[in-house]
Amino acid sequence: MAIETVVKRALAGRQSLLSQRRADEVDLPLRLWRQQAHFTTPATGRPERAIAGLEPVVRLLERHRISLDELAVRSGADKQVLQSLLSELPCSPLVMVDAEDAVADTADAVVQAREGAIRCFREAEWGQALRFFRPAGIELPSCVEDIASVLGATQAPDQNRLLVDGIVWPKVESVDEMAWLCDLLSDLENDLGVTANSIRLEFLVESATALQQLDQIVAVARPRLCGIIWGAADYAADVGLRHWTNDHPLFDWARGVIVNSAGAVGVPAIDAMTFNYPTPIYRGDDLDDRQRQANKESILMALAEVYDDAVHGREMGMSGKWVGHPAQLLMVQAAYRQPSDQAYLQRALDSVASYEASVGQGHGATIIGEGGAAKMADRATDRHLRTCLRRAAATGELAAEKALQAGLINEPEFAELQAMPVTAFHS
Repeated sequence: MAIETVVKRALAGRQSLLSQRRADEVDLPLRLWRQQAHFTTPATGRPERAIAGLEPVVRLLERHRISLDELAVRSGADKQVLQSLLSELPCSPLVMVDAEDAVADTADAVVQAREGAIRCFREAEWGQALRFFRPAGIELPSCVEDIASVLGATQAPDQNRLLVDGIVWPKVESVDEMAWLCDLLSDLENDLGVTANSIRLEFLVESATALQQLDQIVAVARPRLCGIIWGAADYAADVGLRHWTNDHPLFDWARGVIVNSAGAVGVPAIDAMTFNYPTPIYRGDDLDDRQRQANKESILMALAEVYDDAVHGREMGMSGKWVGHPAQLLMVQAAYRQPSDQAYLQRALDSVASYEASVGQGHGATIIGEGGAAKMADRATDRHLRTCLRRAAATGELAAEKALQAGLINEPEFAELQAMPVTAFHS
């Protein structure tokens, strides 16, 4: 075989492999990286309250005489970050209107949940919050009607899109189940006349079976996938753990599997909820000093716990965490908004610029920095920094102007980010 033929065949194979690689990656819009906290709220009642999730926190702290100094010292959170969040009162990054675990298994409750979800998606002021719906899981007969009813009733006025960003599917168990779900969503998109795969999907990994098949499940969901969520409590039941903590070795192993699978396709990995809610032990207006102090101590301990859990998940590669209480929302957002990160972001921007200049001079690898801070930079380190900076721009930590100037985002993405509320920690 002539060498030219060998080369031609190899180049054709290379092009096919590159096309497949690009097809396997999820092209996730920047806004879907804003998932630092998922506020789960029952579809029954007033789910719209979760959108402006931090409003009740100020009252809770005042009621129990908890100062920001005390909260910062006890939890380890930065006081400036806490203060900024409570003064800004930003909307929840993502609100999940829940018609699964939070709904009683009765016909009336199911109907009430659907109606509450539809009303919330249609009428609430959502602002920048991402809008997600969790239907009943496959084991409950209401699951299909939950999805069809809520999605079918939430078309936007222009009729080309839905008012719901996506759904969160609970307790997935198999590849076949995921294929069935994706077929259902595709059929609904076709019937509703919206773009294919525009109904985004996240799913909960809550069992040993799901972890075993995770990569295959992800492959099926990939065209519409926008996140993978860790569900610790059901998994603990599945494997028979009598006692567990957030950093149980088995849980951290599961987090590693989820982070790796999410990273393989380019979507966020979301950590499980901390179940110790910051609620008082004693209730009423006639409490004595001992009871008030016990309430204060209980709440401080719970807030410190959820902050520690959020930091632990962040350091393991998680992009966000589930919460079920406004004060948890405060602490999780604080964990993912570190003022010390601004120095890191500026160093990263400087490193990206220095490496780009080095490449312009014909160098594929170079040394960036001086003295003890000097380090090697090449395509791999540059890709890592660009990924981190791009996600920081998506979450508002990095100013959109700087991201555009550094070539991290394009003009349409810049326009999208300009609509985001400005934070106090832009680099």
